[in-house]
Amino acid sequence: MALDGLRGVAAFAVLALHLPPLDRLVPHAYLAVDLFFIMSGFVVAHAYERRLLDGWSVGAFIRTRIVRLWPLYLLGTAIGAAVFASVATGLDGFAALAVLIAAAVLMIPLPLGADVQIFNLNRPAWSLFFEMVANILYAIFARRLSDRILTMLVALGAIAVATTFLSADSGSLGHHGASMAGGAARILFAFPLGVLLHRMWAAGRLTLRWPAAVAFGLFVAVMLLPDVAGWNGLIDAAAVLLVLPLVTVAAITARLSPRASRAAAVLALMSYPLYILHGPIVMGFGQMLGERPLASGLGGTVSLVAAFVAARWFDGPARRLLARVLTQRQAATTTA
Repeated sequence: MALDGLRGVAAFAVLALHLPPLDRLVPHAYLAVDLFFIMSGFVVAHAYERRLLDGWSVGAFIRTRIVRLWPLYLLGTAIGAAVFASVATGLDGFAALAVLIAAAVLMIPLPLGADVQIFNLNRPAWSLFFEMVANILYAIFARRLSDRILTMLVALGAIAVATTFLSADSGSLGHHGASMAGGAARILFAFPLGVLLHRMWAAGRLTLRWPAAVAFGLFVAVMLLPDVAGWNGLIDAAAVLLVLPLVTVAAITARLSPRASRAAAVLALMSYPLYILHGPIVMGFGQMLGERPLASGLGGTVSLVAAFVAARWFDGPARRLLARVLTQRQAATTTA
């Protein structure tokens, strides 16, 4: 599916956003997160909705999502903790680091200030937090989420996105203490939309048949939109509410050649590792070398290599190990 390849392209766009001077080429690449949120709703519904409707427990669903997401998330957190430890000084510094690690392991955001990242050890993890909240709420209420209710949630989310984006003159919201409401607005619109699009696709009601290149081209065009002070909020709101849903539908319904399908599978494999690992890696090189092209070059290169290695040799074994641990704990709790 072209949607798989689009996920990888979105991860590369986010990486470029965090690598000066490439960030100037993709000033609106933070909107890739909104595409991730839409795709998350679609993929989660595709993988789990039928099972949830058939009585699968919320606890089992949460364990499955933890197994899927936690190993790479914890790896990124560990890299971030190592970066912070390299500059921490004194008892206070290491005590603060211990608090950050404890909160991160439990995926608890720490909005310590208006301009402070809510996940300091691994900054991109803010979106994973909102996604997990959406996943849990979806599992709890799956049996009550009719198409009508989903449509209402999407409409409320659209109002919230427009309001918060226009107020902040940007769609880059959710990662700081002062912008968490904006992050909630973004997931409120995008995740239910993804679930609704999956239901429409499964019922054969998505009939758009654009070439996959159109979906990719539209997405890249959004990333390349110019930074226009005073208009960014409006531009971002229009992109999220109008263009990205169209991009998603086009990617869902596009047909790929066998060669393109293989390329899309590789991009999909790289997408989550690249997204969740690049933040602390780039931050580490920035601390070592300062804001220089060399730091960006090394940070980007190491991020790509780490994402490939993690996807190829770490994620699968770590997920299987975590699944066994959680299964054994569940069995022990049940028999106790």
